[in-house]
Amino acid sequence: MKESLYLHIPAYEELWYRQKIMQDPDTMSYNKDYDLNFNDYDKATGCIDFPKKKWADWYTHFIGQEPHRFYAYIVRASDGEFIGEVNVHRNVDAGWYEMGIVLEAKYRGKGYAEAALRLLLQYAFEKIGAEAVHNEFEEERSAALQTHLSAGFTRYRQENRIIELLITKERYFRQKATDCMTSVISKVLADNQPSIYLYGSSVLNDFRLGWSDIDILVLTQKCISQSQAQELVMLRQKLSENEAGNPYYRSFEGGMLTLSAFISQESNCVVYWGTSGQRITDIYQLDSFCMTELLQNGQLLYGVDVRDQFKMPKYADLYNDVKKHYESIRKYAQTTDRSFYSFGWLFDIARGLYTLRNGTVTSKTDAAQWVLNNNLCPVADALEVALEIRKNPMAYRNNSEIFNYAETLGSAIQRFADVLEKELGSAII
Repeated sequence: MKESLYLHIPAYEELWYRQKIMQDPDTMSYNKDYDLNFNDYDKATGCIDFPKKKWADWYTHFIGQEPHRFYAYIVRASDGEFIGEVNVHRNVDAGWYEMGIVLEAKYRGKGYAEAALRLLLQYAFEKIGAEAVHNEFEEERSAALQTHLSAGFTRYRQENRIIELLITKERYFRQKATDCMTSVISKVLADNQPSIYLYGSSVLNDFRLGWSDIDILVLTQKCISQSQAQELVMLRQKLSENEAGNPYYRSFEGGMLTLSAFISQESNCVVYWGTSGQRITDIYQLDSFCMTELLQNGQLLYGVDVRDQFKMPKYADLYNDVKKHYESIRKYAQTTDRSFYSFGWLFDIARGLYTLRNGTVTSKTDAAQWVLNNNLCPVADALEVALEIRKNPMAYRNNSEIFNYAETLGSAIQRFADVLEKELGSAII
């Protein structure tokens, strides 16, 4: 069990600890060899001088200044030991908070960094109302990168060997719901040795609240019992009731079954969560799109990674699934209704075109943008509207004009499907 941590805003007389870590070469080694333009910095060691004569001004500037800035020590709960520091400060121009975290050298490699980072994010988003938190560091700091990604950050951009990472308020609360869901599932299935995966839009940085699902896959070593299945099948509703107003739990979709049954497609006790409901069933499988996403981009949330036992779908598999989507479009999208999902047909076509041309999968948003960039859509105006809505569905949820437009999309979807039909006919399998 990981040791518990908490954040502590230091009293003035406790600044001895900050002085200590700022002057510790092992702790500050990450900071050396930079051309930093201030007198207290030692380029050779990375250390920063923090004499007592500067404590008063520093304390006034950093302490008690929420929501503009926040500073705290990381404290180990078991013994009250200070083990590092965290901070955030508002970047008005960028519209986010910049952050910093320093773990004292002797406490690194013990699993404290991610826990401390999560505490900082909790304070930033739940106490001072941050809309986003940003950090950046050198690309070779692989451990720091993994810590940030595990806490929910996504890659924002990279330039000159500097990685920029960002986590939005929406992403933070989605990550929090994902962590809770993972924790509950892993406890229910503790004796079954589960491996829990996240894939789809959430890991492709394409999740849109009000439109997207949170796709998970749970594979166990031992068969799920009927009592466990009964406990899990309504778990989304139970968590939603426990946290009234939380929009994420009902967005989870996927299957839970044994690893052996998933590979062999044999009958098994399966817990299924879908858009229209949930049930206990006996078969569950992923199409080639989802399997490709799982293998290429899926995130292991819990347990042992078992993906080395899966086969990457071939082009022919992807082709066949694109064709199935195409046939559904011809059958069910001749007319449309007043729903965001009417725009979804356009994204399905765009993704099919991308896959046929490139032999792999990408996010729906990226596929649509690729189609527009390559002038492949004869109804570009409709696809551009769909993209605009997908960027922020919640902003359009009460827009009657958008829903009126959605109801008229049938002919545009079919014209776009004509392009997909030609691509299917010319593809070399």
